[in-house]
Amino acid sequence: MKKQFHLQDIILITMIALIFGAIFVGTDYLYNILSVAVGPFANEILFGLWIMAGPLAIYLTRIPGAAIVGEVLGSAAEVIFGGTFGIAALLSGIVQGIGSELGFAIWRYKNWGWASLLTSSITTTIVAFTYELFKLGYIHYSIGMIMALFTVRLISVIFFGTIVVHSVFKLLDRAHALRHLGPEK
Repeated sequence: MKKQFHLQDIILITMIALIFGAIFVGTDYLYNILSVAVGPFANEILFGLWIMAGPLAIYLTRIPGAAIVGEVLGSAAEVIFGGTFGIAALLSGIVQGIGSELGFAIWRYKNWGWASLLTSSITTTIVAFTYELFKLGYIHYSIGMIMALFTVRLISVIFFGTIVVHSVFKLLDRAHALRHLGPEK
């Protein structure tokens, strides 16, 4: 495992951030439409997509701190591209990046398989949901509603942050773009 960022890592994370910043802006508008139809569940349905920059950045570079950097740069790109959430997206990116990073830290940055991605999805969901209990006012909902929102978010994050990120990794691996990383564990 690499312990520090090199130029190619910075370029890769920046590209991930720019791509996801654009995706985040696009889904901001989808969120506005969905929120009319399903209320607060719109946030939870799309949440997994909004956290992908972090786990993808660390999974492709295997450098401690890359999940935070990827998520923060992705949210910064969203702000620069004119996302509807404005500067608040940056704070959310920090929280989401910390949540993602925590999942890989639990494995001491030694497991690069399904377990680390799944752990990252769980820690991201817990950390970000705890933050948003207060930010979004979820704390005022009934316990049943809070549990329903959490469950939908967890499913979304596992789908996008574990399954889709692993699928992207496998596609890049089959294209021989990741030989420098070595095998998954």
